[in-house]
Amino acid sequence: MTLDIMPTEATLGAIVHGVDLNQLDNAKFEKIEEAWHQFGVLIFPAQYLSDEAHIAFTCRFGQLEQNIRRRRSTGVSNISNVQSDGNVAPLSSVQARFLVGNTYWHSDSSYKRVGAKASILAAHVVPDTGGETEWADMRAAYDILDDEMKDWLNDKIAIHDYAFSHAPFGGKEILNKEELSYLRPVEHPIVREHPATGRKNLFVGRHASHILGEDLENSRKLLSDLTAQGAQPPRTYKHKWVVGDIVIWDNRCILHRGHRWPHEQPRTMVRTTVAGDDP
Repeated sequence: MTLDIMPTEATLGAIVHGVDLNQLDNAKFEKIEEAWHQFGVLIFPAQYLSDEAHIAFTCRFGQLEQNIRRRRSTGVSNISNVQSDGNVAPLSSVQARFLVGNTYWHSDSSYKRVGAKASILAAHVVPDTGGETEWADMRAAYDILDDEMKDWLNDKIAIHDYAFSHAPFGGKEILNKEELSYLRPVEHPIVREHPATGRKNLFVGRHASHILGEDLENSRKLLSDLTAQGAQPPRTYKHKWVVGDIVIWDNRCILHRGHRWPHEQPRTMVRTTVAGDDP
């Protein structure tokens, strides 16, 4: 098969055909990795990967990230509204509320000292309507800022805080005290340079609580405004999932969010995460 990479009409994202991720040779992987650096998000339709194949593809990009629950993990996380008994979780449950938190723009694991490098999500069960995932290009979001704002943000540090972003949605209720102790607020530059491309981007999203040394409320509003302004067309792309799809995105320069769906309909996604490799 000939690798076919079709860019979307947005500033990010491409759809990839002509590859079987179960049988990925080094030459095709190098082209895929190059395209990933260029487009930030790659969508692979109709792959139907097993968990083992999903993990194998993930490990081509780096080491698996440790689960925040700090317990033995298979390497994959089920992101689902289906309970262990097979029933859909009620809206009042921690499981359902946690999923609501994912509908806000964020970068996976930015509340850790080293945020995630990549996330790879596969569709196993999808609802009839809704449940899309959308991505926002924070490289292009930085590019549209005026020079005065770029200069002001250049040395600013944002505090990313798990408790700040997850508490309203039940995220603290699924962790014990010891696990929460590992997730204290961390510092990240608001303007980052991508290690592979050298492009500057904004590193913001819902986990960013405030700007270090600035007024709390004013800096929270500015971070929110930067996210909202950046996450506008043509800097966004929304994908309607089909069972078998798998998508990889770059958490270092791309934000994402899920979209809601009818709560009585099941939706099950499987995610792996590549650990960040910052110093």
